[in-house]
Amino acid sequence: MRNALLRFPILDRIVDHGVFGTRTFEPSIYYIPDHIPLVFLTYIDESGKPDRTDQEKEFVLAALSINESAWKRIDKRVIDLKSKFFPELDPDSFEFHTTDMMHRRGVFRSLSIETRMKIIEGLLTIVSETGCHISSVVIRKDELENQELEVGMFSMKLLFERLCRFHDMANSKNSEEDEEYGILLIDSVNEKYDNKLRVKIRELCKKGSGRTKNRYLIEDPIFVDSKYRHLSQLADCVAYCIRRKHRGDLNNPKDGETFERFYRMIEKGLPKCKRCGIKVFP
Repeated sequence: MRNALLRFPILDRIVDHGVFGTRTFEPSIYYIPDHIPLVFLTYIDESGKPDRTDQEKEFVLAALSINESAWKRIDKRVIDLKSKFFPELDPDSFEFHTTDMMHRRGVFRSLSIETRMKIIEGLLTIVSETGCHISSVVIRKDELENQELEVGMFSMKLLFERLCRFHDMANSKNSEEDEEYGILLIDSVNEKYDNKLRVKIRELCKKGSGRTKNRYLIEDPIFVDSKYRHLSQLADCVAYCIRRKHRGDLNNPKDGETFERFYRMIEKGLPKCKRCGIKVFP
């Protein structure tokens, strides 16, 4: 893990911002071998609310897993897309947040629906063309029999299982020295919820889910602000489009056709392994 932090720019930045508290890393005291296996970065975001009282019936968690070698290329494509539609703005000054686009909030207030849909299509094009692997969980809250079930924690358990299977598949032909581990970068909700989720993920990493065993996910997730993470913004877009596709109560047929088309773009990023892609529950 420390070797990965020392050689990977985005994680160096996390250390600089103090995610690890007062701990410091001194490069000179670590041996860095000539050959270091690459790492998978998994960006996780949600769409909808896990609360039973929320009027939306669906809650979605979506994860984008990429090899770290692709990070710079994908990040640049998102920056280029921002510059294309907002040439006068600093790309780091605003976020591609899909809900804001759909509700014409912030920088998207003056844009037509056609332009906003082009931005969403542009984001999904990046996902489908750059080798992003998509795993997702759709929870139909109104169909759950167990009224005591914590939707947020349960959906993370289901997503964790799919991510474990994806990493097993990705490493199936690798030798032990070439095994590729995974780091989870999760869009922060609030401190209380984040800490609860962290405890849940650490437990899953150590003990498994009962149906899957973790071999490659590093035990401590990193919570990030999606405003500063372009790949978190891609995960947000995927989560939103999956939820809209499964919602089933779109206002007009044209909306349905648009999100069906977007969903077909998402399907190109589903991993080529069983029970790794999109899970609808129940």
